Amino acid sequence: MEGIYILKLGGSIITDKKSGRPRMRLARVKQIAREIAVARSKIPGLKLIILYGGGSYGHPLAHRFRVHERPLSADAFMGIGYTVTAMRELGTRLAEVLLDAGIPVLPLQTSSLGRLRRDSFAFTDASLIKTAVSNGGIPLLGGDVVFSEHNRSVIVSADVIVVAMASIFKNTRILFATDTDGVYPSFPPKKGVRPYAELHHAGVRRILKRSGTHDNLSTDVTGAMGGKLRALLDTPTTHAMIFNGNKNGIFGRVLLGKKEGTYVTP
Repeated sequence: MEGIYILKLGGSIITDKKSGRPRMRLARVKQIAREIAVARSKIPGLKLIILYGGGSYGHPLAHRFRVHERPLSADAFMGIGYTVTAMRELGTRLAEVLLDAGIPVLPLQTSSLGRLRRDSFAFTDASLIKTAVSNGGIPLLGGDVVFSEHNRSVIVSADVIVVAMASIFKNTRILFATDTDGVYPSFPPKKGVRPYAELHHAGVRRILKRSGTHDNLSTDVTGAMGGKLRALLDTPTTHAMIFNGNKNGIFGRVLLGKKEGTYVTP
């Protein structure tokens, strides 16, 4: 399959992440849906996969119940159940908006489709995803709780799912919609500093090495900007863009091939 875009909608774009409560940014999501619909009308054969972060739906519950790396038990499944239910609710609401805009999404539950094996997330059966993409559908998946081979619950971010998707579909372009204008030399960015227009993987490695474990690259349960940069290093032949998803018109532009934010190359 040629020219597949993997679009990841950050939780801070589609939800009010700072609220600490499950709250969708409905007006913003509707605008994004309209822009995707227009891009599809201009490129009828556009192949797309949409992933989304947990934002105010998943992160508070994951913290509250300490879901990540927790041994499975009846008590653990209470927290897992609440977290998976919240992510399912977010996925359903997101799907409804996209479908209303004429975008043929297929909502899927990550927790039912994959596991953590040898510290890497992998789909146990990707045939449903492949069938959807090859027949004009758009798989829609979010970060979720999955099980490891050691019977533990593990938070898998949408950034990690990007890596698994890129291993299934070789010819992909990754689009990270975030709440910043791109990748900066350090986070939070210093006043007056502009993001990189283009960044090679060698530069990504330098940023991650410089940040170490003390930088604000990792501020939530799924890794924030650091998670995105590490995901790109795990997709060594893939080109990507990291851009500000709060800007009107930007989704249409990136889906039509215009460079926005930081363009990351191997």
